[in-house]
Amino acid sequence: GYVNEKGEIDNDITVPILCEMAVAQAKAGADIVAPSDMMDGRVGAIRKALDAAGFTNVGICSYCTKYCSSFYGPFREALDSAPRSGDKKTYQMDPANSREALRELRLDEEEGADWVMVKPGLPYLDIVRLVKENTALPVA
Repeated sequence: GYVNEKGEIDNDITVPILCEMAVAQAKAGADIVAPSDMMDGRVGAIRKALDAAGFTNVGICSYCTKYCSSFYGPFREALDSAPRSGDKKTYQMDPANSREALRELRLDEEEGADWVMVKPGLPYLDIVRLVKENTALPVA
């Protein structure tokens, strides 16, 4: 996400950037976009942007439940994408609060997600099951 001058992730600036990225990916031939950012309102905004650009059949995989994890370390190191300062805990979820996972699931369903993801899944199989029990969408 976009980091403002206070060092905070700025949701309102980030969402339009995500929309531009999703449309660019669709123009490049992507059949599915999967924003992993956890910004509020992103799924609905991306769906609207894709539809407006004529990409009504491009699907959206929502990372509806994303937890801070050291599992991401090797990926971030390989891409040199580790946070330059601070961390991403400010917009990732508390694994002890399963009700938050359900709230985010419902919001993303309402905004038009085609399927949802719990990340990382392996250490949170209880949450994967909870999400699966509470949606008709495919769960990754």
